[in-house]
Amino acid sequence: MSNENQPNIGEDYIRFHKVMTRGLAVSLQNINEFLQIGALEKLNREGFIKYVQSFSSVLHGHHQAEDEKIFPYFKDKLPEVPYERLISEHEVFNDGLQEINTGIDHLTSENDELDSLKLLKSGFDKIDQIWHPHIQIENKQLYERIRSLNIDLEEMIRLQKEDKKFFQEHTGPAYLVMPFVLYNLSPEDRAILTQGSPEIVAKQLLSIDWKDKWTPMQPFLLK
Repeated sequence: MSNENQPNIGEDYIRFHKVMTRGLAVSLQNINEFLQIGALEKLNREGFIKYVQSFSSVLHGHHQAEDEKIFPYFKDKLPEVPYERLISEHEVFNDGLQEINTGIDHLTSENDELDSLKLLKSGFDKIDQIWHPHIQIENKQLYERIRSLNIDLEEMIRLQKEDKKFFQEHTGPAYLVMPFVLYNLSPEDRAILTQGSPEIVAKQLLSIDWKDKWTPMQPFLLK
């Protein structure tokens, strides 16, 4: 697979890491600001809750796809990757996500906001502590090397389709997850991700069923 313009699931995953890296930074920045004033900013309360809810769903689905699809497929092709370490670190992320999800539930139920924010902070801190070294291993030792394996084009397309289907089945709701993924990316990466169907994606995002549900997140998203 020598053509640099051909699809590559490794580049898809590197792009996904960009989504989650920004999502992590934006969430922590805002949580710290809210903790300073002791409550969520009322104007952006709904949007922030939806933003961290989307972060949790996307990260969980992303790691499930790696554990159940990506790592088993590439284990024989790139055996030197420390898969067991990566899977173990996914469990640490899951511990953080449990706290985040509890914090989200409490905020949605309008329980004590300060305690809820502290729960979110604890969960995001757990993820932040190992996130960057974790994705550096994945990017450098696995995803950046996939193109050199010269996987057949049809096989690569099959992998991408299976991966997309698996991710969609293990995340949700789509009306939050899709805009979260797209608008935590630069316009350049966003264009690559929607390549082949940008009009369909735009139409879906702006549809009556979707637009009112995800637009509260806009203060936290890229344009």
